[in-house]
Amino acid sequence: MTAIRHEKLSITSPFDDWAEPATGVSSQLYGCQNYLGIHRLIKGNTMTPTFTRGPGESLGVFTLETAMDELAYQLAIDPVELRLRNHTPVDPFGNPWSSDGLVECLRLGAERFGWSGRNPAPRTTRDGEWLLGTGVAAAAYPIAFFMPPQRARARIFADGSAIVQTSTQEFGTGVLTMATQVGADALGVALRDMEFQAGDSDLPNSTAAVGSAGAGMVSSAVHAAGTALRDQLIALAVGDEQSPLHGAGPGSVKVADGHLTSAERPGAVDTYRELLSRNHMSDAEALGTWRPPPLDTPHGLLTFGAQFAEVAVDPELGLVRVRRLNGAFAPGRVLNPLLAHSQLMGGMLWGMSQALLEGNHMDPRYGRWAETNLAEYLVPVNADAPEVHVDFVDVDDELVGPLGAKGVGEIGQVGVAAAVANAVFHATGRRIRSLPMAPELVMDPDLATDPVAGGQ
Repeated sequence: MTAIRHEKLSITSPFDDWAEPATGVSSQLYGCQNYLGIHRLIKGNTMTPTFTRGPGESLGVFTLETAMDELAYQLAIDPVELRLRNHTPVDPFGNPWSSDGLVECLRLGAERFGWSGRNPAPRTTRDGEWLLGTGVAAAAYPIAFFMPPQRARARIFADGSAIVQTSTQEFGTGVLTMATQVGADALGVALRDMEFQAGDSDLPNSTAAVGSAGAGMVSSAVHAAGTALRDQLIALAVGDEQSPLHGAGPGSVKVADGHLTSAERPGAVDTYRELLSRNHMSDAEALGTWRPPPLDTPHGLLTFGAQFAEVAVDPELGLVRVRRLNGAFAPGRVLNPLLAHSQLMGGMLWGMSQALLEGNHMDPRYGRWAETNLAEYLVPVNADAPEVHVDFVDVDDELVGPLGAKGVGEIGQVGVAAAVANAVFHATGRRIRSLPMAPELVMDPDLATDPVAGGQ
């Protein structure tokens, strides 16, 4: 590609200048020497917008990736191949990515989805009266390095139980489980002996679980606290004349399930419980601090993924049914595969909801939104959920933190709406450029009333 022009028009309240950051990813996702991003803001008699679910990126990627699909068809190039050809190993400033994985996500996703077996011509595949189509979109989400230093406290008691504390919150994203695992691993105790406390401003400061920052940021602070306390106790053991490990080099000591061993003392074992008892200590604690890399770090900072969708369309009624969603993601180190898998599945269903269901209308007289409850503002239920597959691409990232975790909370949604829209085009030959894709936009041209939905 030689040029990209991306314009964004946002509405905000009379007393604020909030603009949805929709051009951030479109300026980075592909190698392009000439990029122009324009944000325009209109003040209206309405509330100030705010962030939710992939803010900026979900809409920005919808715009970019539907345009990429359109370009692929005009050039008669496979949509996956076009994205591979325009992949860039560096950000717009020439900095290498902290870790990449987009090419691998596209290739793995295409293989798992069965992309190569499709007929690329639009409106050629049917299942009875339903038109079938498949679509693809790349996905990217920025890594949240704008956060302040992250802190956590680790504490172990004489009975061998331990606790890690930080002020983040848990509202179902899995931070509690993840931080408990990281704390237990860092300190060297069994998971059953570790407790995690959060949600209190009296505890050491850490970020909220927002912007895909929870896993990477909080885990880094918890890891720092756990390793600091472990090293403190190792130093105590090797300096304790009554310890079986007395005199051993601290670097030779390993800890697992609360037991300390050293390669320099074969067969010798000490425990946290015995160590604290011998030294008449009811507990020991350490504070850990992790500082995110500076914003001007010479690396591009994105999490990458690829989304694939299969849809069935009733051309007379304009009904769209998503049959399959496949996502491949490169989120760095996955701290808890089950939690990450669930988060990504949920994000992909959010993206389907954005594509087909979630829409609202403003009353032009009063600036109020017409749909004010879940009876009118539609979101998917279990019956709407298609077959969903999630794959991980392993990438090492030593820059984002000591554990290499980028986060998965937002990336699962990004790109899904574009993949569904591109699949609708493949099924019907009609290009939809607005969300949600209501039936009146999808039905056959002689029945449709919206000229914006005309096919290319």
